[in-house]
Amino acid sequence: MADPVPAGSDVSAGTYPCTQCGYRLQVGSTKHLPPCPSCGSGHYETLSGGDSEDDPYPGRH
Repeated sequence: MADPVPAGSDVSAGTYPCTQCGYRLQVGSTKHLPPCPSCGSGHYETLSGGDSEDDPYPGRH
């Protein structure tokens, strides 16, 4: 698994679960990650897209 992604990071489209509460943020295009809308935490894991282990196009960010 990749390191947690902090809020404010530029990310590609994908799903980013909050490391604190598990809220899954869906990102439709490249943008900055906001603080978690559920708990206010500032760190996410990469479930799909971006730096995910399951990214079908690694290196294309």
